[in-house]
Amino acid sequence: MTSLLRSFTLFVSVLMLGVTLHGQEIRASVSVDMQPLSLDQRQDLMNMARDVEAYINNNRYLDRDWDGEKVPVDITIYVSGRNGNRLSARLAVVSKRIINGDASTGSGLLRIFDQEWSFEWSLNPTLVYQPLRYDDFASVIDFYMLLAIGLDMDTYDDLGGDAAYKVAQQIAQSGNARGVSSFSSMFQPGEISRMSLVSELMDMRYQGMRRLIYDYHDALDTHATDKLAGLAALEAVIRDFAEFKRKKLSNRSVLMQTFFDAKQLEIAGLFRGNKNSSVWADLRYLDPGNTQQYEAAREGR
Repeated sequence: MTSLLRSFTLFVSVLMLGVTLHGQEIRASVSVDMQPLSLDQRQDLMNMARDVEAYINNNRYLDRDWDGEKVPVDITIYVSGRNGNRLSARLAVVSKRIINGDASTGSGLLRIFDQEWSFEWSLNPTLVYQPLRYDDFASVIDFYMLLAIGLDMDTYDDLGGDAAYKVAQQIAQSGNARGVSSFSSMFQPGEISRMSLVSELMDMRYQGMRRLIYDYHDALDTHATDKLAGLAALEAVIRDFAEFKRKKLSNRSVLMQTFFDAKQLEIAGLFRGNKNSSVWADLRYLDPGNTQQYEAAREGR
């Protein structure tokens, strides 16, 4: 593997001694869109982006030191309505995976558009990371940051994201206990929801797919220094994804759809104009919703 593996040192009792550890996992950039609100309704929301960004960037999500570049995450909160201190909103989260140790690069890894979110907000809020205690605002942010961390860890180490996914699952279970619909444990196979995504990430039946996500990014690291070898490795990984879907999946996979939602533009760009590659048939099978994009890329458009 051409990229540096992250090493983690188990954090044991430092917090009990009152020592602040360094190595937060996330480098977040947050923006807030309040266009539907009147000017009066926006007044105590003007610092929301700053407050949320500071909360994430100063928080440690795991009890382990983080050795390496922080995970770049772009967050956009679209506030769509307000009733007193209660806000309705949508949330966009995009995380990237640094390629071959170069912090100036980034490959999309998590791309989520969460359309159902309601929470209370006040001027100068107190945001506290409490994964075992559900909060309508902080818990949703924490849930997606943990998924971003876990997915990043999966690309550097075999099933490396387990620790992050376990905490995310605890948050999801707390949300389900509170009756939050997007955290409901009642979902149909293939239905995209917060709970369905973390459930697949924690399901042993999907470990093979997580290992393919590792292989994909290993191939991307190779591509950064040897394009021909990297493309050959990427083509082989996509073929393995197709084989996994044929042999292991009986229903639509939320994890697979989430992966290709994040990767479809990248993959199309990497193979653009390569008409004879078998990768296009595999991509049409794996990600039929983006068939037109793959066809355009195959033709060099």
